[in-house]
Amino acid sequence: MAEIFKAGNYEEAIEKYKECLDLEPLNANFNSQILLNSAICQVKLKKLDEAIKSLNLAIKYNPKYAKALVKRGEINIMLEEFNEAIRDFNEASEHDPTGFGV
Repeated sequence: MAEIFKAGNYEEAIEKYKECLDLEPLNANFNSQILLNSAICQVKLKKLDEAIKSLNLAIKYNPKYAKALVKRGEINIMLEEFNEAIRDFNEASEHDPTGFGV
């Protein structure tokens, strides 16, 4: 999967990530990571609304997932949703004050 992403085949990577979500639908930690990866691809494709949806689901699976909160904050900045971005960054820092899990 990493090769597909590195090659810039983001649409294909998103499809592979969707397949992964079907493998273990109840594995919240795994699925939240897969959804973050999918959101990163969606950002590369300028599909910011889809990326926000993926991140919202990732955070639903794992409410303390600082990386997903930071990524959503970054997208909110791109969308000029500055209050939402501040909220995401603040929440991320509450969950991981040492660097947002990066």
